[in-house]
Amino acid sequence: MQQTRLREQPEDAGSRPRSRPALPGPDSAAWLALISVLFFLAELLPALLKLPLGADEITYIARTSAHASGDFLPPVHGHGVGLLAAPVTLVSTSLTVLRVWMALLSAAALFLSLLCWRGLRPAWVLAVAGFMFASLAITQLSGVQVYPDLWAGFGALAITGLLLQAVGRRLRPRVVLPAIAFVAFVIVMMRPQNIVFVLAPTLLAPVVVRGWRQSRVLVAMGVGVAVGVLEWVAEAYLWFGGPVTRFRLAGQEPPTFGIHFSLLMQVKTMSGPWYCNPYPPMPCTPQFYYPAAYLWWVAFGVLAGLGLYTVWRLPSKSSSVLALVTGAWGAVLYVLLVPFGAPRYFLPTWSLFAILAADGIAWLVTRPRQRAAGAAVAAVFLIAGAISQHIVLVGETKTAGEVRPFERQAKVLIHMGFKPPCAFGAPSLAYYVGCIGSWSGGTIQQALQHSPGGMKGWHLIRLPPNKSLVRYIWVRR
Repeated sequence: MQQTRLREQPEDAGSRPRSRPALPGPDSAAWLALISVLFFLAELLPALLKLPLGADEITYIARTSAHASGDFLPPVHGHGVGLLAAPVTLVSTSLTVLRVWMALLSAAALFLSLLCWRGLRPAWVLAVAGFMFASLAITQLSGVQVYPDLWAGFGALAITGLLLQAVGRRLRPRVVLPAIAFVAFVIVMMRPQNIVFVLAPTLLAPVVVRGWRQSRVLVAMGVGVAVGVLEWVAEAYLWFGGPVTRFRLAGQEPPTFGIHFSLLMQVKTMSGPWYCNPYPPMPCTPQFYYPAAYLWWVAFGVLAGLGLYTVWRLPSKSSSVLALVTGAWGAVLYVLLVPFGAPRYFLPTWSLFAILAADGIAWLVTRPRQRAAGAAVAAVFLIAGAISQHIVLVGETKTAGEVRPFERQAKVLIHMGFKPPCAFGAPSLAYYVGCIGSWSGGTIQQALQHSPGGMKGWHLIRLPPNKSLVRYIWVRR
């Protein structure tokens, strides 16, 4: 056949310069880079760059901030995302610079996490998955914020792909094993609970699946987890008096451990709200903010199911099953164990389910007889998703200044004459005033015990009601 093709070529074919293709090939990593660049540009939305710091963000950056304050990391949190922001927060208090820096990091992480699946899927299919995940409103919002959840999503996507590369012997051990260890370490650093919520299926897969039983893979993941746990223990001794004390203090933070079936609230957050709490002071209204968004989510689920069905008899079946199990595992735990709704907790789920949905789109656009119709359906789905999610993003960020008035309120307290050293039970306000603040679930007395000299020298002042934003404030005598 090769000789026949050679004979059919014109005699001067070899003398003419070959024209380069206008687009990269279907398996070119350029598609992954393109999606990552588009994600970065989408994150430069002015409303996102001006988004005020959230309460949790403040605690994550408090110890690595150029803005001096007495806030510190709550015992239940991990320090990983604060370290990512540290190159900016240590030298600048500019909100815009911080948002751009986090956007740049998240775009790079999207590229690297998709790259971990290279060879398991054609690059264009991975790019479609990346487009779906990156176009989500909660992904773009989390990309510019100092929150660990999106990084858990990138980590879940990356370590699942790396595990499949390792057990399939697609990459050299000296490359894939250190990568697995590093990603596992990052996942644990972001939030220690991720050992259960994110890593559990990945840790069990090489044990449960007979063909994947490779001790070196388990050792690599174990090393990453162990280093992350050791870092948590070191922080416990440095700031909380030891791991036992830190564990006890972390247990005081809400929500209390137990069964909380929060499926309805999780579904509500898929239509817009960033937070849905059944209890005051942040109740979730019964109104669905953007009900049309549910149509896209239903289509997303259908495509994910179609993708799983189409690869069931192919070698890629195992990768789809692992993506399904890992993504569903975290979602089920959050529905059962967390009493409030927060769409950012489901970012690891959507990052992996996007692979399944991309498989469904790949089947639609490659059917021989209905290729044009499948391509049209896929294009409508992707465009509709990007537009509807952008509407959600713009609508919800409009009220960010109202729900995050911390800096404005802090100026009121400063005008009233409060200045360090001081302490009160509102960490977000305390950060901007420069005071010590207690974490959620902790008391101000516990926070003061970690101050120089402990509780000695602190004097409690009761403020008149309706005269200030806080009722009690502690000052140094």
